[in-house]
Amino acid sequence: MLKLGMLVLATLLAIWAVLSGYGDGDLRADRRAQDVQERSAAQDAGAADLTATVARDASEGAEALTPTSPEANSSAAIVEAESQTPEQVEEFPGPALEPSPEYAGRTPEAAPAQPLGDGQRLYVTGSRVNMRSGPGTGNPVVAALTEGTQVEAMGPTGGTWVEIRTAGGDRGFMANQFLSPDAP
Repeated sequence: MLKLGMLVLATLLAIWAVLSGYGDGDLRADRRAQDVQERSAAQDAGAADLTATVARDASEGAEALTPTSPEANSSAAIVEAESQTPEQVEEFPGPALEPSPEYAGRTPEAAPAQPLGDGQRLYVTGSRVNMRSGPGTGNPVVAALTEGTQVEAMGPTGGTWVEIRTAGGDRGFMANQFLSPDAP
């Protein structure tokens, strides 16, 4: 164990010695550009330098400012943004959607409503109540039923949750507090 510790220590010392010997100085100094002047894209296109420094003219007092660069003397006309920005037109590439050949000429049909069976009729009393795949709020929502929707009880109605079926054929569970045998 002692030999392993000494070996790790010797390795770390060797790495430190190598890095301290070769790590001095700036190795990238010769790769950096010298005397780089920052220019904006507008200046590259021939516009005047709008960020030119200005010096106070001592002979005219502190109020008069004179630009220190000749480009700053040129007066640039203000161009409204509306004339610079092209109108954005949304384009949707590709051909118009068409139905597949087996459905050509037909319109989609709504699922036919199935009559409720012989079970007890109940009505939803909440303005919008979730019908879930199982008894409990941890189960996923199957549908949301609005107030006055007639449903059929598929099981006992005395518990906290009641299994129901809608006229559309959807089955699920709803909290008993949102169901009533009387129409709202």
